[in-house]
Amino acid sequence: MISSAEVKAKAILESLLFECDMKKLYAPNRSQEKVELIRASVAELLKNGIPTAVVAKTLKICQGSVQYHARRLEAQGKIRRVGMFWGNP
Repeated sequence: MISSAEVKAKAILESLLFECDMKKLYAPNRSQEKVELIRASVAELLKNGIPTAVVAKTLKICQGSVQYHARRLEAQGKIRRVGMFWGNP
């Protein structure tokens, strides 16, 4: 199941971001632009039912970061927690 979720997550990212944005997403620096790309990616992946562990692995960030962004997005009303999963508001 995890590998299929990873494949789905990668496909969503490829459809969401241009190649130059993908490079920025995986860049080692910490720019505001990268944070916004991560947050948008986290929101889209969680809305599509991808588990936080898979999101973290796909984005190459720690799971705590994914959970931080998810809570922030929830506070902004962009996603909503439904049981153990995240979804559309």
